[in-house]
Amino acid sequence: MSQYKNKDLTIIIVIYNSTDKIIDLLQQLNNFEIIIVNNGKNEHVISKIKAHKNVKSIISKEKNIGFGRGVNFAFENIDSKYFLVLNPDILINENDILKLLDIIINDKSCGIVSPLISSDSDSFGAFPEKGKGVERNLNQIKCSKMLVENTPSGNCCVDVTKGCVLLINSEFFKKVGMFNEKFFLFWEEIDLCKKFRKAKLSVILVPEIKVIHEEGTSSKNNLSNFIIRTFNKEISPLIYFKSKKLNLNLLVKILKYFFRTFSYLIILNLKNSLKNFLKLIATLSYIVFK
Repeated sequence: MSQYKNKDLTIIIVIYNSTDKIIDLLQQLNNFEIIIVNNGKNEHVISKIKAHKNVKSIISKEKNIGFGRGVNFAFENIDSKYFLVLNPDILINENDILKLLDIIINDKSCGIVSPLISSDSDSFGAFPEKGKGVERNLNQIKCSKMLVENTPSGNCCVDVTKGCVLLINSEFFKKVGMFNEKFFLFWEEIDLCKKFRKAKLSVILVPEIKVIHEEGTSSKNNLSNFIIRTFNKEISPLIYFKSKKLNLNLLVKILKYFFRTFSYLIILNLKNSLKNFLKLIATLSYIVFK
């Protein structure tokens, strides 16, 4: 297989309301230790996960502690030089993992290496700017336009890469302070990449390696996941930009979400009414508690 084995790499997978897609993923992973962080509501797949020979441990939490905190918790239980963060609905093979591992081992300034997510148009990009959203320059941009520096293999050094597949140097991860646990879900990888770049460590995108992210397979028809995702998509950028507790922009948002909530309710569009209500609650929560 390779000279790289368990001593070099541990795989961390955080699950919540996961489907059997994680079993498809585990069947591709036979040569590295795997730690599963069970954030709850996964009883239907836990027994199948336990049957996989390389699952070193399943860390079960009584409540959902979030993605970044879940990774941090698992990180404290590993001693490998590198670790690979995977979403449970990723499709990746071990040959591609070994290629990523080879890159990070041979580049002493590389903190994170990631493949191209073929199903996502925003799998990499520049740091978002306040007022322009995370989508700034992420869509319809060629890798060549994102270059900060060329590497011998033709890979790209980027600001931000998608958090569903991150191969990370353990020493550097600890050095920059790991994931910021203020982020429950979303934007935590943007914040982490920024900390790596500030520390003069590179974030490498490998375009020749393409993986599939079957995003949303566990949550499209799940109310609790819809609530969690909608709430955190709204509050996470406020945390990232360290928005002031109350300003004109937040006041406009509050009014917008308030009127949209009731407008959609009047025409019985319950999904959009709930969506805007959650955004309203997220914004108010940030003002009151953050």
